[in-house]
Amino acid sequence: MLALITFIATSPFAAAGELQVIRTYNVRDIVLTVLNETGEWTTGQNKFVLEFASATRKRLIPVVGPTMNATFPVGGNGDLRSSAHLAPVSAEGLYVGTITLPRAGERTVAVAWSGAVSTGSATFSIPVQTGMKGAR
Repeated sequence: MLALITFIATSPFAAAGELQVIRTYNVRDIVLTVLNETGEWTTGQNKFVLEFASATRKRLIPVVGPTMNATFPVGGNGDLRSSAHLAPVSAEGLYVGTITLPRAGERTVAVAWSGAVSTGSATFSIPVQTGMKGAR
């Protein structure tokens, strides 16, 4: 958690205050947490933090090359898919990301990762709210 505090203090999120949890998901002994300034995703571009932590040790764990995709069913035309851009920060197991979401609604989010401590994937949902005009 000290690493997250350090990250917040030195990141673009720092000006807006503390990060809020959008979603926490447990898979085996790993806790994935998605956070941002508002605690929700909205239509348009979203900035967020993706955290990988040990469920038993309550510490960030190192992972390599995580990916995140969000899909939204659009009927007979298949699924609308958005891929996140993830970049590591100085703390292992902590990534800053951006994702552009064109429509409101429930997204199925798939995260995959590898590493010495853990390799795996998780699928969970995150709702996307309609962004207010003029809001960031």
